[in-house]
Amino acid sequence: MQDEETLGRDLEEGSETVHVGIFDFTGAFREKRLSSAAFEKALEGGWHFIDALPFWMHDESCFAEKGFKDEAVAIDRESIRPYPFEPSSRLGVADYAGPSSAISPRALLKRVVGKAKEAGFEAVAGFEFETIFLNEDGTSLREKSWSGLAPAMAHNRCWSGVAPAADSSFLADIHRHLELAGISLDHHCMELGPGCVEYCLAPKPIMQAADNAALFKVFTKSLARRRQMTASFMAQLDDGFPGLGGHVSMSLRSFSGEPFFYDGDAPDGLSTTAQHFLGGVLELIPELMAMFAPTVNSYRRLRPGNWAPRAPNWGLGNYSCGVRVVAHAPHETRLEFRLPGADVNAHVVAAMMLAAGLFGIEKKAEPGPPVDGNGRLADPIPGQDLPTSLEEASRRFATSSAARELFGSAFVDHYAAWCRAEAAAFHAHVSAFERARYLESL
Repeated sequence: MQDEETLGRDLEEGSETVHVGIFDFTGAFREKRLSSAAFEKALEGGWHFIDALPFWMHDESCFAEKGFKDEAVAIDRESIRPYPFEPSSRLGVADYAGPSSAISPRALLKRVVGKAKEAGFEAVAGFEFETIFLNEDGTSLREKSWSGLAPAMAHNRCWSGVAPAADSSFLADIHRHLELAGISLDHHCMELGPGCVEYCLAPKPIMQAADNAALFKVFTKSLARRRQMTASFMAQLDDGFPGLGGHVSMSLRSFSGEPFFYDGDAPDGLSTTAQHFLGGVLELIPELMAMFAPTVNSYRRLRPGNWAPRAPNWGLGNYSCGVRVVAHAPHETRLEFRLPGADVNAHVVAAMMLAAGLFGIEKKAEPGPPVDGNGRLADPIPGQDLPTSLEEASRRFATSSAARELFGSAFVDHYAAWCRAEAAAFHAHVSAFERARYLESL
């Protein structure tokens, strides 16, 4: 994001504080607010953070008992950017530099990006998120026990021209703060139902794109809270709300910027490289699903009644397929991975898609024919059915030889254990639905 000369000048000219943190598996940015002097010292001499973050869960507990201690951390100079909520303040992303680097999401993506560069590729990615804004703050959510939630912008309709005008102050405030933080939006539009908005982030080199996507969620939630609202990125907030997608578009280019995915002489516009990349993604989706469907709630979105695809298939411009291929022109040609929900961890899904695509290029995987009709209703390829729960997805991931080849056994074992712990937490809870269904009938 920023060169060393500019960084040094900003520090000298009065950057009073710097927010430095690490992304965990929940997608949260776990940060500390440093003085400029402390930050400069950490930048030059290294930093330390407790090694608990790879074990952190959504309820602020750790899924494993161990003697946590300080671990060396390296601040990524290229990640440093303005912090949009305080004057004269900046933000930097750090990664574990010790044993935890083998099991941390952003460090994983760095390793996959390194493999792509060794093969002569630079990956470019863009993220698209749907969110639902609620007229609820943190207090009202708890008072209501997270039920009966009221959406903001109750007048909203899909692609509405009314809501962007009626709610322009709030929506423009989000745009302004994101731009201040170096996060460019390609567009936003009103989506399906009250409170629902879609944000499409501009394509960037993949590491920057993943950082932008993760911080987009953090900042959007923060801006909503400033207005006593809540921004939800759950894949399925409730049965009365639409499922929320977290799509990833990806392409490969040379280091000089020439696109690798387009071939104007091919019937579908896809180069051989793109075909093999697509083939690898489709082949590994069932084994790697835990990496893009990381919560129990993820699987509620992949059901009839939602726009979400439900199979590892592909189509040209086809929104109902697991991968939508766009091949209008050389620099626009990309693969849009539509199976992930808005709850996805940006660094993990980017690593998954890029690694699977590189696997396909190496193995010369073939994607098979495209789906012309409704991809949600198309019969899955035999043996390519998707897991229907987080438990099943974590089992397939843990036993995947491809996952171990691509990500290393340390990451696979750790991430599978994290997913199992998340599923176990859900199954330890008895819901009101179960009591209403079984209490008197059994």
